Amino acid sequence: MGMLDRYKKKGGFFQLLQLLETSPMAKREQFLGLIAGESPAWEDALRKRILTIDKVYSWDQQYLVEIFSRLPPLTLANALHGMETEKVEGLLGTLPPISKRKITDLLLDSNPNAGEKATCISKILTEVRGFIAQGILKLEKVDPELLIPENIEEMLNAGGFTTPLVFEAEPTKKEAKSATPVSESSEPMVPQQEVDFFKRKVNQLVSELNALKHENTVLKDKLAQIKKIA
Repeated sequence: MGMLDRYKKKGGFFQLLQLLETSPMAKREQFLGLIAGESPAWEDALRKRILTIDKVYSWDQQYLVEIFSRLPPLTLANALHGMETEKVEGLLGTLPPISKRKITDLLLDSNPNAGEKATCISKILTEVRGFIAQGILKLEKVDPELLIPENIEEMLNAGGFTTPLVFEAEPTKKEAKSATPVSESSEPMVPQQEVDFFKRKVNQLVSELNALKHENTVLKDKLAQIKKIA
């Protein structure tokens, strides 16, 4: 049985994405290599949607301030430790002066080891997933490539896809003209604005559901670790 077989069912893509996101970099690349051997389409789709700290740092300042203002200052300081001063200044540029000063002071005082820094980065990524679930961050605006279509497993199993959109494209003018005219007895047409609204809402709900699944998995892992210690 191939590695992907257990993930080809509905919801499997996000489960595999969770596994990759919580794995060390070397292990993650090993997994992705195995996946690429079975299905380049799956490997490409997963790699594009893995949430990494570099992706977060690349987001627009208006979204970074939403994230950084909600994080514990020490967690953020440890995650930024070792980064070039200019890059730190750029990332913290939109924070209020008092918040920025607190984090930069912590940067000077703290000296996390590699494990502590990795733990803080992992905490930030978990928080970001939570912000997405709560609607604080909307992926369709922040980073559309991270959106996961509801039927992504079916699309990938059929041979991959070229667009992240969940819904079918609007008909062309030619197709619209050739369509059967609507009679007076037909149901009234729904305004396009409302259709677009519901499409966005469904995408948002799918993202929130996936984030909640991710959070549930993380909590289960923590509980299992606590039980082992006890």
